[in-house]
Amino acid sequence: MRGDTGKPVVTTTEAAILGVLTWGPMSGYDLKKAIDSSVGYFWGPAKSGIYALLPRLVASGFATSREVAQAGRPDKRIYRITAAGRKALRSWIEETPAPPDPDRNPLLLKLFFGSLTSPEVLVGQIRERRQEAERLDRALHEFDREADPDDLYGALTRDWGHEYARAVGRWARKAEAALARAEARADRRGARSSGQSTPRRLR
Repeated sequence: MRGDTGKPVVTTTEAAILGVLTWGPMSGYDLKKAIDSSVGYFWGPAKSGIYALLPRLVASGFATSREVAQAGRPDKRIYRITAAGRKALRSWIEETPAPPDPDRNPLLLKLFFGSLTSPEVLVGQIRERRQEAERLDRALHEFDREADPDDLYGALTRDWGHEYARAVGRWARKAEAALARAEARADRRGARSSGQSTPRRLR
């Protein structure tokens, strides 16, 4: 597919697949594993999406495929990026990137209407988000240890991930503490209310 400028156009997910294919020919299974352990931390297409896009990349001339026989196992299909695919990928990289999409965050939407539930419920959901961020930070540290020290571009993406995870952690701990204080205030008000007798009306 070509855009208005005549340059070959790929979607962001197609670009991610083509980028990983520059590392060498891969089957769909191997491609998914490679994505999960690299770009999947910030752009993770579903397995079904990868398998659906591969034939489209072949039809567009951005990749080739061939079947490879396996002894005692079903044949597998191997995909390889083409020169046209590299050209399309480079065109995508050199475009001005689309701005991030910060306006779709279900957790913040829930938090905005948090007065309709208890602080305890929100604390649990925020804690889950913090724990996810902590797991991401630990996983990135594992990548740091195994990564090529000369790979500037991979290091920069991991740095972004570290900063993001730490920022989420800082915000989450602050929010958890604030909600815990709100829960404690609500408990105190409830205790005072339950300790007061309802005055009887004189007839």
